[in-house]
Amino acid sequence: MSFREKSAWITLVSVLVCFGAYFVELFSGLAGDRHFGGLGSLHLLLLSVVALVVLQLVLTLIASLTTPKAGRGLADEREQKIQWRAQSLGYRVLMVLALALFAPAVFGHRGVEMANFALLAVVISALTVSVAQIVMFRRGV
Repeated sequence: MSFREKSAWITLVSVLVCFGAYFVELFSGLAGDRHFGGLGSLHLLLLSVVALVVLQLVLTLIASLTTPKAGRGLADEREQKIQWRAQSLGYRVLMVLALALFAPAVFGHRGVEMANFALLAVVISALTVSVAQIVMFRRGV
């Protein structure tokens, strides 16, 4: 498995774990000020972002140590094409979800709730890019 495929897996798993936990807690109504020691949803978000950064750094370091030096070189044409296609797909998903943000606004969601819906759109887009990269690496596209 190439370093770039490992990186896609690392992104997929770390974003799912960190922001999956954030959104489960947030949308289940447990992130209010009475929970998490009075930290609230902002502190839960900060904790999720810090956990994401630490998890990404540690896993990427492990991946780079376990990948032969030849696999960590410059991206070849195939890897560049995979990255471009995956990012293009992620961009399209993000644009559709950004336009879909009108729906929660119509139903009366405001401020912080809309910011969380926008963050959810970014997370879904990042997951789309990772999954697309993994699929394309596995297919040999």
